Amino acid sequence: MRATDMNDIPDPARDRDSRLESFAAELTSAVYPVVLRRSPKSSWLKVELALWKALTKTVKRWARQRPAAVPSDEFEARRQGLLVDLTASAFSVAVRHGIKGAFLEVQLGLYRAFRAALRRKRGRTPV
Repeated sequence: MRATDMNDIPDPARDRDSRLESFAAELTSAVYPVVLRRSPKSSWLKVELALWKALTKTVKRWARQRPAAVPSDEFEARRQGLLVDLTASAFSVAVRHGIKGAFLEVQLGLYRAFRAALRRKRGRTPV
């Protein structure tokens, strides 16, 4: 479904924002269980919403920086950078919401969850 304005004219900017927010929601779904297993002090709803907001911000920043075409060797480096940035964003949210346990294990779990989610997309990511 494409985003349109009030005159039913396609709106590419809103359509792109919608795709990026949906992608961030998929990523949130992938890592939310990792954070929830660490018994955060905040409510589950606050944690999930904070994750989605942080990941949406990260995804949109990466989408703005995306070059038109990327050679295959640079694509992998860019993908690794995205994984690290997503992990840092989610970890920051987890810490702010009072997770318990070893931080390194949480970071590794988040990284693995993001990596698996991106592999499922197989290059069809909007960033």
